[in-house]
Amino acid sequence: MTVTVDGDRAVPTELDAICLGIADRDLAGGAFGRSYRLVDRLAGLPQTLAVEGGGADRALAWVRGSRGGVVVATATAALDFADDVTLRLDRCGPGRAGAIVEGPRAATPGSRLALSMGQGGTVAVALDGSTGAIVDVQAGALTIAPLEGGGGDAVVAFDADGDCDDDLAIARGGEVVILLRDGRGFVAGPRLATGATALASADVDYDGDVDLIVAQGAQVTLWRNAGNGTFAADGGAIDTRGQVSAASALAAGDLDGDGHADLIVAQAGAPIRALLGDPSGAGAFTDAPAVFPPVALDVVAIAVADVDGDLDLDAIVVPRADAVRVYVNRGGLLEDQSFARLPEPAPRGRGVAIADWDGDCRPDAVIAGSATVALAGGADGVLTAASALGDADADAAVLGDLDDDGAPDLLIGGATDVRWVHR
Repeated sequence: MTVTVDGDRAVPTELDAICLGIADRDLAGGAFGRSYRLVDRLAGLPQTLAVEGGGADRALAWVRGSRGGVVVATATAALDFADDVTLRLDRCGPGRAGAIVEGPRAATPGSRLALSMGQGGTVAVALDGSTGAIVDVQAGALTIAPLEGGGGDAVVAFDADGDCDDDLAIARGGEVVILLRDGRGFVAGPRLATGATALASADVDYDGDVDLIVAQGAQVTLWRNAGNGTFAADGGAIDTRGQVSAASALAAGDLDGDGHADLIVAQAGAPIRALLGDPSGAGAFTDAPAVFPPVALDVVAIAVADVDGDLDLDAIVVPRADAVRVYVNRGGLLEDQSFARLPEPAPRGRGVAIADWDGDCRPDAVIAGSATVALAGGADGVLTAASALGDADADAAVLGDLDDDGAPDLLIGGATDVRWVHR
């Protein structure tokens, strides 16, 4: 059979790399994963791959599309080896219209959440400082399994070892632990001798391997991926010019449109800083003081997405004990347009997730907090209150295809439980 990766995103201005994974539904069966730069003879979509099933009768295929070293789109499909399959990385995501249905809860702490695609489908990881669990949806019910090593203080899902499934980096005590995806679970990998209050990932040097950015206090350090899932600190790659004092959240994305990853460093009690990536592709970052307004904030969460549909990245910022803010990208400068883009009164929260959840080709947002709320994306990036999610008191939210039906679901988590919400 043939697996085709297609989409309406322009190459390379909207999409410049893909990572394709295919795995037997039997967790004891085989798996394939490889990344491809969309250059030279691959400089465009569609791209095709012939797949021989061997002894497998069912499989799962998934693809991640990247721009500037950061994932911008994903797609999954079931394979039965009877018909060809197309995975689409379109500007309009696979969201689904319909009423919001509040599904079951599971009694495991989920103050920090991350999603992982791989063999066995998409799973979530739910953590607090001491407890960690793998959360999945099977036959409409939440399943819980222990996470290797327990909890942690920060987590990011990324492809550490180059096989196209999502591994984990978790800050535990004075080190960062890499956990490698293995079926629906994870096994212990390398340990990095550094503490962290925030983590992010991107292929910053554009060599096909996803690197790790680690922040703690005034230190923001690039850990370069050697290509085999091992990492080495590059202490000179990130120049904050002394403007970072208390890093609290990180986000990566191409803010200035030059095709290379930039970095947003949010802080606890200090202004947000933008660190722009070197356009030569060397993987170095330099502080750019004019990108964000010089307003001190106590930020607990940040997410980036094209909120207003003009093909550049905007940011939603969640301050502690204050209203959420929306920063809109205007030629590489992020303007605070919260008053024009958010409902009144603007929500408050502790976590944020962004994706097209309702299938109208506009990013929606979920603000996790004491009164968790879903915001529907509208024309010109205006977000309107769509639903208050019952009695959900949450610290974190993620949007992804937890039940593997092709459309994103919502997982929200707090100090005592996680809840699956779907359409």
